[in-house]
Amino acid sequence: MTTQLDALAEHRRNSYELWKAMAARWQRWREIGWRSTRQISHWLVERVDPMPGQTLLELGAGTGETGFLAASRLGDEGRLITSDFSPQMVRAAEKVARELGVSNADFRVLDAERIDLEDASVDAVICRWSYMLFSDPLRALRETRRVLRPGGRLAFSTWGEAARNPWMTMSARIVIERGLMQSFSSDGPGVFALPDAEAIAPLVAEAGFRDVEIEETEMSWRLEDPDELWIFASELQGPVAIAIGELEDEERLTVRKAIEERAAAFAAGNGYELPALSINVAAVAG
Repeated sequence: MTTQLDALAEHRRNSYELWKAMAARWQRWREIGWRSTRQISHWLVERVDPMPGQTLLELGAGTGETGFLAASRLGDEGRLITSDFSPQMVRAAEKVARELGVSNADFRVLDAERIDLEDASVDAVICRWSYMLFSDPLRALRETRRVLRPGGRLAFSTWGEAARNPWMTMSARIVIERGLMQSFSSDGPGVFALPDAEAIAPLVAEAGFRDVEIEETEMSWRLEDPDELWIFASELQGPVAIAIGELEDEERLTVRKAIEERAAAFAAGNGYELPALSINVAAVAG
């Protein structure tokens, strides 16, 4: 009989393998994602308001661009800790930092639910679209509070409900219909596990934060043409991309055609604007 602990342990294993596989892809095509998502990164950085000499921790950093926005504001005496659960993602972030000339960042493999840092050792924490993917978001938030100094600031984002995020559900439904991927669920960790203030606010408060601000931001993923749409689905969209990668050539072509047909509803010029809803959160360590 599978217990909840078994299910969470399996989720952690699957998550590790997923982001291991996605790291090189995210680095290769990072500009496609960055053009559409940088507005959220700016929101997060502004809410923590990094100052010269401070230490800022980014959790679930992926290829690191959000933290790198803050690096110059920390100055030579400050430090950015760019971290991820996946060693492959951390290495990808190091490469991006070299491309961007970021010199005041340390790179760490850190588990957000068991952060290997001392109590009250950082001034701010940012985390873009990762808490909902953690096996135990409350534990991760408590760990975040532990490593923050009193009065330190946290800013993070999650995705709103599935119905408001066609950028993910459109292509996912196609592979789900073909039995290639499991349906999304609001139970347990997942893309849509923390979709609104009702789900988020109690966790943040229980973890020891105050002055909680939760803001919805409508955004869109801008894809320039059908080729970028296909790169987005088959290279960047996590479990969707993994499922597509396992297909034979003929079925891949069928899936690509289906994605283009459904994306026609979001056509903009020669490309597409895929709607999304980000839930952005800021809070202060109590």
